[in-house]
Amino acid sequence: MAKLSASWATRRYFWAIAEPLPTNRAFRLSEDARQMDFHQKTLLSDEFGIGMAGLLMEQFLGAGSFVDISVALNAPESYQDIGREGSAQPDFLMWGEEENSPYYIVECKGTQSNKSTSYDQLRRGLEQVPSVVFGAGARPVVTAVVATCLQDKSTDVFVLDPPPDAPEDDHPERESSERVSERTGGRTWQIHNPEAFRKRAVIAEESNLLKWAGQYQTAAVRDQQLEARQPPLMEMPNAQLETKSTDFGNFRGIVQSLFPELGIPKLTMFTGVEGDLLESLIQNAKRRDGGHMEVGQKKQPLPLKHLPGTASVSRSGTCMIIDGL
Repeated sequence: MAKLSASWATRRYFWAIAEPLPTNRAFRLSEDARQMDFHQKTLLSDEFGIGMAGLLMEQFLGAGSFVDISVALNAPESYQDIGREGSAQPDFLMWGEEENSPYYIVECKGTQSNKSTSYDQLRRGLEQVPSVVFGAGARPVVTAVVATCLQDKSTDVFVLDPPPDAPEDDHPERESSERVSERTGGRTWQIHNPEAFRKRAVIAEESNLLKWAGQYQTAAVRDQQLEARQPPLMEMPNAQLETKSTDFGNFRGIVQSLFPELGIPKLTMFTGVEGDLLESLIQNAKRRDGGHMEVGQKKQPLPLKHLPGTASVSRSGTCMIIDGL
């Protein structure tokens, strides 16, 4: 019965395939198939596109096994921790019987219009195949977009294997052995030098803290240490520091007006960094383990219920306070 069930496509569409001509044995649709209404024609094109893609993957790449992507996403542990990024997703996951056979992420397209429509389908397919990612495993991952163009006298099948994104290199002029890190996938990085990576992470953290307190030029000096070729710095001076006293300590930072164009001049937002921590950043003092000074190290945080709803204090040493409500 399984074989009978698998023959549904043959039984449904045998009439839609034209008899080959003595002078033209190309695969083409019958006249009856071409006279169908728009909705039935679209469905036929889509299903022939899937069939052609499956035939191609099986005969040319040995990928005879397949599963709908939605099924694989519901059982990620069975398919090398497959996951999805974004809302779009391709059609099928295909693979061969060998253990080292790639996982093929395949988007299938079909049309009865013209080659230009197939080219546009290929472009749209390129936006769907990168949305599926895998964890580490024995099978490499290959993406493919297959577009089938069913024309009057012949059928063309276009296959596009988009190259992977080029790894982002923090320092292009260095040899790979000297790189701190490089991208190896949509959500994965390879750390070549853990110590250098840790130092760069600390510098980036310090830059973010300085910017949170409005010390833009001082932060730009940190940013220069992260970029091999720094563009000309924006003329953005350090802001005048103000101090806010809280139950968590004294914070220094900047006050910005919120929605003055709406006629609410007294509504302001203060963003600041714990005073001693900010001073050490400005003076470029070395901090213990290169990490931030937690607020809790100086004074135990109060229970959350004592924190006003208009204020937020982070254990990274930052705060935000809304005034004027």
